[in-house]
Amino acid sequence: MNPSDLWWQALADGPLLLALFDADGRLRLANAAYRAAWGLAEGEHPTRVEMASAAQAAGIGPAEPEGRGPRAPRVGYEQSWRDGRRFWWVEQPTPDGGRACTGVDISALARPRPPAGQLLLAQAGLELLQSLLSDTRAWPLCVATTAPGADAAPLLAGIRAEDGCARLDDGRLLLILPSTGPAQAAALVGRLGGLALTEAQWGESATELLLRA
Repeated sequence: MNPSDLWWQALADGPLLLALFDADGRLRLANAAYRAAWGLAEGEHPTRVEMASAAQAAGIGPAEPEGRGPRAPRVGYEQSWRDGRRFWWVEQPTPDGGRACTGVDISALARPRPPAGQLLLAQAGLELLQSLLSDTRAWPLCVATTAPGADAAPLLAGIRAEDGCARLDDGRLLLILPSTGPAQAAALVGRLGGLALTEAQWGESATELLLRA
């Protein structure tokens, strides 16, 4: 294997999201990380519009629909995803009129925390949870959930300043407890009452954790 092959293999199997589109916006090449993020099987070559529509229908991909207007010759932008991750994308034109796209997961980068006592919407709660799951300083980490439709006021009045609280799409309240082990979390949840406690596992995503919660 020559050095250029080794370099490409490292990129193809690595965490970066890599894709190449032709002048018509159709996917030509993509590595495993990019295909996994968009739910694309090997051998699929949809257009960007088709990708965005399929992702939206499947409940994955960007939290906001991708713009379809003209693109700058080179652009870097942050994008929030439905699963709570944040990506930084860089797109560059190719000589044949297509575009090369590179994405990196920046969920672990520090960002302003919401004010204490604020009830977050579902997407903001997922983004907060994903950022904490990606930050070793927030571990151990637990979450607790209520029954759908529970009143948020007593919960917001009883949590700590470092905790987060969000209303999920299914109507449950999600309480995020960073730097909190199971015993400490159980004591806190016991005082608040009526919450189901789940301990996070290292390496899982926000959506995977919520499936267990």
